[in-house]
Amino acid sequence: MIPTENIIPIVKNTIAASIKCNTHRGYIGWSSCDNICMDMHDCLDMCKETLEICEYMTALEAATYILVSGVKLASYADSSSGMLTDVIMCTYKLIDKCTKEIEKQDKHMRDQALALIIKETKKSVFDGWTDWRYDLLKSGICLCDEKSAKKLDKVLDTLLELSREDYFPEYTKKEDLIVRYLLHRHLYGKKNTKKELYQNISINELRIIAIKDAMEEKNYDEAEKLCLEKANAEETWHYHISNTEDWNNMLYDIYKTANNTEKQITQAKKLLLMGNEKFWDVLKQIYNDCGAWNKNYESLLDELKDSKRTVCYRSILISENEKKRLLEDVMENPYDLFYYGKYLVKEYPKQIYELCYKDISESCARAKDRREYKKITKNIAQLIKWKGNDTAKSLIEELKQRYPRRPALLDELEKVEKKL
Repeated sequence: MIPTENIIPIVKNTIAASIKCNTHRGYIGWSSCDNICMDMHDCLDMCKETLEICEYMTALEAATYILVSGVKLASYADSSSGMLTDVIMCTYKLIDKCTKEIEKQDKHMRDQALALIIKETKKSVFDGWTDWRYDLLKSGICLCDEKSAKKLDKVLDTLLELSREDYFPEYTKKEDLIVRYLLHRHLYGKKNTKKELYQNISINELRIIAIKDAMEEKNYDEAEKLCLEKANAEETWHYHISNTEDWNNMLYDIYKTANNTEKQITQAKKLLLMGNEKFWDVLKQIYNDCGAWNKNYESLLDELKDSKRTVCYRSILISENEKKRLLEDVMENPYDLFYYGKYLVKEYPKQIYELCYKDISESCARAKDRREYKKITKNIAQLIKWKGNDTAKSLIEELKQRYPRRPALLDELEKVEKKL
């Protein structure tokens, strides 16, 4: 274990050396940025170990240094891989853990930690990164009492005043309202700040808090109302399948928690028809519990087909072993034929061979270079693996005769012909 007094110098030197080593002619490319991020992750690991031995302030100071370095890097390095954003998000989680531990300590340490966070937040490196600046302030809220909260209020006032010169001052105003509400909630409790919450209910983050509060109070009608107002206002293309805080996903959770089977079915079906295939199993379970699965099975498949969510529909056909339906759909639309063909070629070889013949012929008519010819011959090779040798042989002969002046194509066809 590294002595705690050495942690901060090591973190600073490691990041500085990594940035220097990975800067080429004043530029940091995406792979070099990733190298720096890996070194930053090592520094975060050191901070975690420091936190585990209860050296809270040292861990917090080191973590905020990593955060500031990461935000600064985001302003001039190629961070397109997403690794830098991951480092920054991990750093915020660590800072939150530090402040949650410091919250339990004496006032001197709490004030010391809050002063550190405020000092870092004021740095110009956060200019242009409004959400990251306010996220750091949020981490300091748990450290506040009524007296120290005045310091945080003062910082918020200053930032709000400066934002008047921004192109989008309303974005800063929104972040300001969120932090102020969270601060007041921390100081005075959710009951005493409910009016403030509902005054700003148009802000998504605060609406989610109000929904969760209503759920805790088992006021499911209120939670549903707050959720529906947003879910009904948005187009289906706004739907984020994996986001648990998407309005439509939250709405299903409300109905599930409230044990409202009828609304659960309606919402689960809506989500399925929006392409979230996990709700097929959800509906199956609900319908099985009330003995209505067989009655609804076919109509549900028909609705899913009509929804035009091709990938979702076909995935479910595969899981339900509905090969006849899958074949019909692939024949109507040969999208991704060589993926879905593997599920069908054993039972329906003739139909799949014919589809492959047509698909490859049409692809070849559009192809213009060797890279595209390689894709075509890769599909012919797949056809051979599926024991469609006769079809592949006929296809190769036809393509040779049709395109005698494409030497690159002829070369690739000769290579695949050897597999026959």
